[in-house]
Amino acid sequence: MLRRKGFYLLVALACAALAGGCFLLPNRPPEASFVVTYGVDPADPMLVELDARASSDPDDDPIIEYLWTFGDDVTIVTPLEVSKLVTVPVLQIRYVTQGSYSVTLLVRDDQGNSSMPVSGTVTVPNVPVGPTQ
Repeated sequence: MLRRKGFYLLVALACAALAGGCFLLPNRPPEASFVVTYGVDPADPMLVELDARASSDPDDDPIIEYLWTFGDDVTIVTPLEVSKLVTVPVLQIRYVTQGSYSVTLLVRDDQGNSSMPVSGTVTVPNVPVGPTQ
């Protein structure tokens, strides 16, 4: 009889863990990651794309916010929002001059957990606008 109660308790705990998460394994934070793509628009060499679709969550919770941090010398092209906190993983930015710029990304999942910030460098080359011969 005691063995059956233990088995049922184990089954009940497993069902509770599957239904609403397990109290023994707390929800883990997501992991931020991004890729920089250059040459997005051949007519505008200062335009780059930041793609955070490689960000992930070990609990498979959806990532709902992307917080990009960079200096004031950048124009956010897409999405057309003033805020650097966006809900889409890809955005395009335009730099005013050539150089190396630091970019930091932090992501947040739908459980309210935030990743550790991840930093990278965007290096905008001095490329002439227009076709080269």
